[in-house]
Amino acid sequence: MAGDAVANSAIAGLLLLARAFPQRLIAQREHRWLQLRRDAAPADVEGQTVLVIGVGAVGTAVARFAQALDMRVLGVRRTPNGAEPVDEMHAPAKLPELLPRAQWVVLACPHTTGTHHLLDAQALALLPRGAGVINVAHGGLIDEAALIAALNSGRLGSACLDATGPAAPAPDSPLRALPNLLLLSAAK
Repeated sequence: MAGDAVANSAIAGLLLLARAFPQRLIAQREHRWLQLRRDAAPADVEGQTVLVIGVGAVGTAVARFAQALDMRVLGVRRTPNGAEPVDEMHAPAKLPELLPRAQWVVLACPHTTGTHHLLDAQALALLPRGAGVINVAHGGLIDEAALIAALNSGRLGSACLDATGPAAPAPDSPLRALPNLLLLSAAK
């Protein structure tokens, strides 16, 4: 189906982050065993809530995969058609009410003047502590400086970016040094 390839990346990123794979891979490269404390062990995604912003072809595929993982799916779409595979569908204006309910946010919406920096410092602060963000749409949807600050502070637990600013992050970009961030390169 349309959008499945990108949705696969979104769900793979979500699962890798949920299971602390970035930290485990760092430990592996450093030849150390990462023993996670029981209270810091990754939670299963089953029963967690994912907020899919942009329930078009990609967002619909993400929602289907998330439901297969027994996740609760909240959708945001300007013009819903009633056939979206979500538990709840909302208008974009409801975003401030939805962000506090989501352990995960998947961005699959178009980049417009209305969605530029949709996830800024204020929006990221509304997420529950430790939440994760997956962006498979466009780098301009997230305020990169706010994302870096939220990840560095631990307020945001993790992020996976298949889309960054106008180009790939520079070799010295702070994004490349974050242990709780996955950078994916989109297929050309």
